[in-house]
This record gives sequence, C-alpha cells and structure tokens, in this order.
Amino acid sequence: MELAISPEAGIDADKLVTGRTCIIGQSGSGKSYTVAVICEELAKNNIGFCIIDTEGEYFSLKDKYPILWVGSGENCELSIENVDYKKLAEKALRKGIPIIFDVSEVDNPREAVSKFLRAIYKIGSKIKQPYLIIIEEIDKFAPQRGNILKEIEEISRRGRKRGLGLIIATQRPALVSKNILSQCGNQIIGKLTIRNDIDAVKLFFPNKEDLEKLPQLKPGQFFIQGDISSPKLVKIRKRETRHRAITPRILGRRVIRTKELEELEAELKEKEETTPEVEEVSTIGIKPQISKEEAFQKIKKSTRRFKFFGRSALISGFHLILRPIFSCDIKYLKKKIIGHEFLTIHAYFDGITGNIISLDKGFSILFDIHELLGLDTNDLEVFNIITKKKKATTTEIAYLLKRSPESIRLSLKKLLEKGLIRDKKIGRSRIYFPFTKLRLPPLKKIAKKKIEANRLKVSAKRLESKIDSKELGAFVRSLGEKVDIVNERKIYYPFYKATLIFKNSKKEVIMDAVSGKFIKSFQ
Repeated sequence: MELAISPEAGIDADKLVTGRTCIIGQSGSGKSYTVAVICEELAKNNIGFCIIDTEGEYFSLKDKYPILWVGSGENCELSIENVDYKKLAEKALRKGIPIIFDVSEVDNPREAVSKFLRAIYKIGSKIKQPYLIIIEEIDKFAPQRGNILKEIEEISRRGRKRGLGLIIATQRPALVSKNILSQCGNQIIGKLTIRNDIDAVKLFFPNKEDLEKLPQLKPGQFFIQGDISSPKLVKIRKRETRHRAITPRILGRRVIRTKELEELEAELKEKEETTPEVEEVSTIGIKPQISKEEAFQKIKKSTRRFKFFGRSALISGFHLILRPIFSCDIKYLKKKIIGHEFLTIHAYFDGITGNIISLDKGFSILFDIHELLGLDTNDLEVFNIITKKKKATTTEIAYLLKRSPESIRLSLKKLLEKGLIRDKKIGRSRIYFPFTKLRLPPLKKIAKKKIEANRLKVSAKRLESKIDSKELGAFVRSLGEKVDIVNERKIYYPFYKATLIFKNSKKEVIMDAVSGKFIKSFQ
C-alpha cells in the first residue's frame, strides 16, 4: 500500500508504520504541513496512529476524519488528566484508533507523554499490532543535551518487534539526541539554513550535492530517502483539511464522528465520572493539619488563574483521600575497626508506587524506585554493579558477586526486559550498561525521623496498596550486607482531592492535607 503524500511519489505504508522516520525542516519549510498530510493518508487508509501534538495544530484533522482528540482544552473529547492511559493504549492498539494526543495546554507535557508512551509500549509488548507514533518537536522530549524520555529511546530501539513505528519531527535536528536521530532509516528533509542543522543531517546524504541544495528548497519541497521510497526531491501535496491553531472559532467547526468512536469515548469516560467511594474510616495514620474548609477555599482561589485564560472552572467531587504508606524499621550491619554492630534506621515507602518518601515537611519523594520493584535481590545486585561500573560483562559481574554466570544471565535478561540496561556486542564480548538514571540509594540517605501516627476517624476514600511488602523486602536487602526490614507497619497519609470542571474537560487537583501544598504529580 502506498500513501500519496506527493504527486511525484508515494511512500510505502508498511515500511513507514513499522520503521523509524524523521521529518525535518526549519520554520516555514512545511514540516508540520507534511506531518498533517501523512496523518490524512493514514486516517484515509484506516491505519492506526497517534500524533503527539505540542502546539494544538492538528485538531483540524477531525474536520474530515474520525480521530480521538485527547487533551486539556475545553473542546477535547477526553481529558488528558483523567483518562486511563492503559485502557486508552489498549483500545487504540487493538482497534487501530487514530489519536491526537494534545499536550499544548498541559502543565507538564513531558510527564504526560512519558506515561502514555509507557502504556503503549507495555500493551504493544503483549498484543504486537502495527501502530505508528508521531512525535512533533522531538527536541523537547529527546534533546541532545538534557534528559531524554527513556520511553522514546526504548521505542526507537526495540519498538519494531512490538509493531510500533516511530516518526519524529523537528525544526532543529542539531538539538535532537544523536542516538534517536541515527535510528531513523527513513528521512523526509526540507529546507535548512542553519549550518549546525545541515551538519546534523549530513549523515543521511551520501550525495553532497543534495545536501547543498537544502538552503535553496522552497516551502513544501522535501527530499524523501530510505526504505519508504526511492530517493527523490518531491513537492508535498495540498492538505485536505485546514492547517490552523486553536482559536475560539473552532467551536463551530464540522467534526466527523463515528459510532465506534463515540462508544470508545463513553467507555473511557466512565473512569472520570465515577463517584468517589467516600466512607467513614477508622485507621492508623497522620492527622490532617489543614481543615476541609481551608482546603476548599485554597483550591477555589487557585481556579482564578484559569479565568485569566478565559476558562472558568467549577469544583466537583471534593473529598479527603487516605494514601497507604509503609513505615519500616530497617536493621543493618555496621563494621567497626574492631568487630561490628547492628543498627536500625527508619524509612517510609509509598504504598501505591513503592517510592521512598519523606514526611518531614509534608509528602515528598526522596527516591523514585518504582521501576526497580518486582526484581529480586539478585537482580538488583546485578543492576547495582552495572550502574556503579558504568559498563560490565557477565564474567565481571559473576566474579564480583561470586555467583554463577548462568544466574547472572537470568538477572540480565530481566533487566533488559524492563529496559533498565542495554547491551552491545564488542568482538566476542557482550557489554552491559545502564539505560536509566535510577540508582540504588545509599542506606543512610533513606533514613528519616519516625513521625507519630494515631488513630484516625474520618470520612474519606481509602486507597488500596499496590505494592507487595515482599517487593520492598527484596529491594531493601539489596542495599547492603545483612540489611533487612525487621518491623513494618501500614499507615495512611491524608490528601484533599477535587475535580475542576470546565466546559468540555476536567482537571484533578490534589492538596497535601498536612502541608497545604499542591501536588503536581500523583499516581
């Protein structure tokens, strides 16, 4: 099947959907226009895709095609803050649902994109259906200098086997991670005039004459190269839908709907519209220091900032929630000049994510370890060696841990599957190196003062633990010699939760009921 993006040439749909492609062109070159033309062709041929829209400029695709619009704008069909990412990803991949994932009005676009791509990658690993991910302004998510979303790097490297294709688009290729850019076997490249950007794409041009033509290209002219088409310079066809950004005039736009899309929206909205299960709770926990009335007024005051942008909000579903916390006494061996002694520290773990937390001045995350949970102590010891040495072979790890190479290989396999490490063959040896910034924390840095917990009798929604205490035990034992949890107690920490209702969307707000601080990220 060919996608007719130009009168001069089509591109191979199969190789596009499962391949790695970059679309590059400076401002005014027609780069976003080209991305939209490809989206039109994909929608026309019922090929599943998701466009990560950073500027709110692709919603007009809905004028002609049934596409699900997920975002924070008042006109989006699903709220990006409340939608179940796992459920959305599963429906999208199984049914080939095209999605506009609009992060133009999201407070933390990187976090939203990270969570959604993580869900797509996990679902893709199970069902392995062809699905294309298109990321606009890739330099925001995979910069040459700065933190790269590891989900993007993992999809670019391992997504093909899961049926996941990737298109990245940028105006400034010099600012994009070279590891990501070099994975792109297909290129659609338009006008570039900045020398650093031209140098960044010269690896794609064996013919220097074509490279030197880049500054002279007209808007809409692009070189197409790679498996998707024979190399040539083409003019991108005219769009079938209008190219525009969000303005108040979109309220009267014509939008194509289908029964299947409406049913999907209704199903995914069930999570958003569920009434919180508030009940009278008697348990052990930390007492709220902010009254319900104070919290409500503070949340109400916070809605004024939305009015500045012309968005009025109503407060709905305001209630107290109790989050489970594991309060743990940890015993460890301390060596002395003569002999040794056992000492005890206290630490807190979040019962939802497993992250190591502090409660000194309200709820805060000390160390993000949730991706390490589920590994046993042996796996974590191998991970610790690799992160400390930066790179290691199976033989080196086996020697340091005094374990058999066979057991080390089992641990390495788990770490590779979780995307925590990567491997590279050099000669006859296979080298393993970290693929995450996560590290096992020093034991002394997780130690926190024990805070008094008392009997609480409140009206609240009590959240259930998602972390197994055995997982925490395995993690703690990996932190040193003869380290283990000797006493564990589940307590509850209070938060206030409210839903802000806009015309066509919702936004959750979480407040720490002890410190009064708003929580930006809450899983």
